Order: sequence, then C-alpha cells, then structure tokens
Amino acid sequence: MSSRPSLRREERIAQNEAWTRSLNERRATWAGGHGPQAGFRCECWQDDCVERIPLSGEQWEIVRARANQFAIAPGHVARDCEVVRKEWPHFWLVEKIGRAGEIAAQLDDSPEA
Repeated sequence: MSSRPSLRREERIAQNEAWTRSLNERRATWAGGHGPQAGFRCECWQDDCVERIPLSGEQWEIVRARANQFAIAPGHVARDCEVVRKEWPHFWLVEKIGRAGEIAAQLDDSPEA
C-alpha cells in the first residue's frame, strides 16, 4: 500500500520531464545545433520550474543519447528516482532509474527512440 503513492509520484515526474523534453527537442530542431543555445527548459521533476539552461549541440546529443536522461539546472535532482551522471557548470545530466526510468523511456517519442 505504501508503494502506490511512490509510483504515482514517479509517473508524474516522468510525465513532466517527457513533456519538457518534447519542448526542448522542438527548440533543438529549430536552432539546428549551431553553437551554445540558451533557452532550453530545465527538464527537472518540478512542474513549476522556469529555469533556462544553455546547451551546445554536442551537449544536447549527450543528453539525448539515452531515453532516460535529462538536462536539469544544477541541484534540481529528484534523488529518489534519478542519479546525477555528469555536472557541467550550467547544467547537470541526470538519469532516471527504476520505474521512473522505464516510464521516461516509454514516453520518449524522439526519432531515435
């Protein structure tokens, strides 16, 4: 019974991050991957987050290499369902784990997925 609220939270987090990822994918397509780009949305778990982060084309490719990875503002980690894989000064790369990671992969609608 105590695992139900946790699953709902993981599902909500994964849904929010997948939505933000789709917005960022549109931005990356529009920008064409030329140099550092400001204005990418933080892909963190917080549905009211308004942080923007700059990503280069290379950094974008690193983030999108796996369906369960996301670019977040430093410190915006949901430690119960993701781990930090790499830290840059202006953003961190996190990987969803457990059920949240499975959901994130299922919701990835990028062409590589």
